[in-house]
Amino acid sequence: MADEQTGKYRERVEDADTGLTREADLQRRPSFQGLTLEGLEELPEASTAELVPLADRLIPQADTEDALPDFGVGLLLERQKSDKCRALLERAQALSARGEWRPALVTVDQAVAADPASAEAWALKGRCLAELGHNEAGLRVLRYARDRVSDPDLRILVLRLEAICVRNITRKLEERLVRLVEEHNLDQALELVGEGLRQQPSNIVLLHHLANLHWMRGERESAQKAVEEARRHVGRENVDLIAELERRFAFGAHKASVEAARLLLRQQDAAGALAQLDTCRAQLDGNEHYDGLREYAEQKRGGLSRLLGGGGHVAPQGALRQQTLRWLLSEELKQAEEASRRGDYRRACEALEATAKIDPDCGAVHYQQARAIVSECRKEVERSRRAGAAGALAELGQAEERLQRALIDQSLDEQVKALRQAIAAVRQRLG
Repeated sequence: MADEQTGKYRERVEDADTGLTREADLQRRPSFQGLTLEGLEELPEASTAELVPLADRLIPQADTEDALPDFGVGLLLERQKSDKCRALLERAQALSARGEWRPALVTVDQAVAADPASAEAWALKGRCLAELGHNEAGLRVLRYARDRVSDPDLRILVLRLEAICVRNITRKLEERLVRLVEEHNLDQALELVGEGLRQQPSNIVLLHHLANLHWMRGERESAQKAVEEARRHVGRENVDLIAELERRFAFGAHKASVEAARLLLRQQDAAGALAQLDTCRAQLDGNEHYDGLREYAEQKRGGLSRLLGGGGHVAPQGALRQQTLRWLLSEELKQAEEASRRGDYRRACEALEATAKIDPDCGAVHYQQARAIVSECRKEVERSRRAGAAGALAELGQAEERLQRALIDQSLDEQVKALRQAIAAVRQRLG
């Protein structure tokens, strides 16, 4: 039992470039003791709608404007000492540039045989496997390459490819998982998730589903344990989805009242929202998500009174307030995410514009809009080069203004810094 407890609290390592987490000691796996699989209960039909695929939302995606398409042939060959391996990598690179991934894989295998110490050859092999749909094998090869890569730029490319493999593996598992839940076969669903977690102990999507499945079975203690484990691996990009899971577990029978209060706040009806929240205050007082929403409603009501009397606006402060705002504006944020995923950055901006009428102080909204503007500018630069330089520069100025406002959410500091670097790079290309 002591060994199990020791293994549960393993060291957490996060790769900043992708947000993926891994364990310093891969032999130490999270404990599943106490998370029973027996006792299948009748699953309410409404519950199946709450288990939906999350891989695309929780696992970072590679940026299509970055250097993944050609994998950086100069980077692959720069430090390559073996002439034979260099020649083979050049040939594999030419094949991959034409989309001939299977011949490229054969060639890169020859390069690995010529120089087994070449991290560049292993990295290109991992990408070939990923492009051919062999994601499990690709992930193993890429992790092997990552431990041997010294060049920081190549390491970033490897990490992005790892994220693609993890997302594809998780997506396939989710397809099976959703079918099992629809069939009310929670025993096999839990076994499937457990199998996935044995391979990827810190996969936030699988931990999310583990908590959800235990909740569906009425195993509340096990569900809370899974949420606690998920919290230890949560990154900036998925903190809201874990909070959403926590709210659903905590609110339970009071979900309708809390959701009604959230919708009333979106309509600027703070008094009506407080009336709804009062109906469950005795049961939920002390829950951070409930308290955050209530505090926001009280300040909104007070702010409106001061505004009518000539006072000023009440600006949101702190991480909890920003989380509450993201929850309040979740519809617009999700619409923007989906539009950006499709490459429709202007539609993403339009979806975010509506938030100013609800609340103008959500840092995530300003950051997402800035990111969409920059992505659209990069796309236009690729198409027309300098033809639209003046318009692009003006839009980049708007993006910088949005980024400045996004800093109200301190958790976005690193992302804002990275996006500012991307703006500088676009400006440099525009000349």
